[in-house]
Amino acid sequence: MQYIDITPEKISHNFIKFGEGDEKAFSFFYRYFINDLYAYGRSLGVEEKYVMDAVQDVFLKVFFEKPHLKSVEHFKYFLFRSLKNRLYDLFKSKSFSKTAHIGGEVLNFSIKTTVLDDMIEAEDRTIIQQKIEKLLSVLSPLQKEALYLRYMQDLDYAEISEMMGKTEVSVRKLVSQAIRKIRKENKVLPMIVFIQLLYSKFCV
Repeated sequence: MQYIDITPEKISHNFIKFGEGDEKAFSFFYRYFINDLYAYGRSLGVEEKYVMDAVQDVFLKVFFEKPHLKSVEHFKYFLFRSLKNRLYDLFKSKSFSKTAHIGGEVLNFSIKTTVLDDMIEAEDRTIIQQKIEKLLSVLSPLQKEALYLRYMQDLDYAEISEMMGKTEVSVRKLVSQAIRKIRKENKVLPMIVFIQLLYSKFCV
């Protein structure tokens, strides 16, 4: 999957047009958000075909119901929350494998990373990737999800708390605990560098 390269001006323009019911703007945001939504759904442990079906359901809901959205950031949060709710509905209806734990205390959230540029030698890339995977292994699924939504998707704590069904204080605690664990295990990379490496390129 390729991410589309767009400017803030183009995003703002299409958001205005989207609010006016423009179908091309709708298509633009479908392409703009689909990779992040797909990655999030797969990270929850849901099979590919069900994630794509759920993503389609979410965009159909947006197209026909045209919810009031205050900003692009609010739009993004709305899509993520709607996707998780849709996956939870499918989970309750037993439409897919119980290896996915949507909305439960033991959320099967996993992140696999590809964090290095092509310029880095394959041997070095493997070593660093193994180190990052080891660091991630000390985090609980909920800590991984909170960290992902905060730093990869740039959602605020209030939005994350609604998505995860937890208080804002609990979400902040999950993120701070995750950072402390990583700092404790990570004796080489500064925290900010680790986060940049971890989330600059990733796949699920």
